[in-house]
Amino acid sequence: MYLVFVPSLAGAQSLEPRLYLPLPTGWNAIVASYSYSYGGVVLDGTLPIEDVNVSTNTGTVAFARAFGLFGRSAQVQAVVPYVKGTVDGTVAGQDTARHLNGLADPQLRLALNLAGGPARRREELAGVRFGTIVGGSLVVTTPLGEYDPDRLVNISAHRFAVKPEVGVIQPMGRGWALEGYAGVWLFGDNTEYHRTSTLSQDPLWTFQAHVVHLFGRRAWLALDGTFVSGGTTSVDGVTQNTFQRNSRFGATGSWFLGGGHAVKGSFSSGVFTRVGGEFDVFAVSYQYGWAD
Repeated sequence: MYLVFVPSLAGAQSLEPRLYLPLPTGWNAIVASYSYSYGGVVLDGTLPIEDVNVSTNTGTVAFARAFGLFGRSAQVQAVVPYVKGTVDGTVAGQDTARHLNGLADPQLRLALNLAGGPARRREELAGVRFGTIVGGSLVVTTPLGEYDPDRLVNISAHRFAVKPEVGVIQPMGRGWALEGYAGVWLFGDNTEYHRTSTLSQDPLWTFQAHVVHLFGRRAWLALDGTFVSGGTTSVDGVTQNTFQRNSRFGATGSWFLGGGHAVKGSFSSGVFTRVGGEFDVFAVSYQYGWAD
């Protein structure tokens, strides 16, 4: 049953511009965010599950720190999400619902600018105009969230997952920039699927594109798109009809309030979904940053 991954489907299709922008060394940030997602789930047609809808409220706390690594700009992030919501559907002709309330799987991310982003302190960045920027990152998802092996629907996927990714930022002049990311999720096995089974998943390829416009130094707006492909699952070695080929589009805007304070809002919607979540997602966040 593919529903074990319902809460993580939106995360696999995340849209986040400006991830590879070099930050000044010694810079720290705390981010508090809230997101609401609602939509259906497209499942393997052979399963006795129909009309699945998901509604979740997610609160997230994150901490990020920028530093120098091998003379390049680098940053590390820790993200801890908490999910509260409802999943309902029809299983074997009977209406059923599951209420979700608990910690989701935390994530750690390490990013390094490979070209165009030497390590600089804040005062050294004044007046700097960046050319092409190339960065790499590694995200690790840890299976520390709420999981019940007797349930079809869980907040945690109950497995490790890692995503190596490469990102490119290309300034276009007059405050415009193009961004593109390519990565792949690699999944460990869930050996407690339905308590006695093992669920495995093939790699899931992810691609993001963003068109960003800066409004001076205080605000920016981005149009976002993502495409994922792959991720077929197997239960005890039996392949399921769960190959994903999904796309989402959205927009993100941010406003710097001064004194290290900033707010951000975003919206995204599923455009095409073969298997997986077809969600609308609204999110707002507050960030406070400071230098050592």
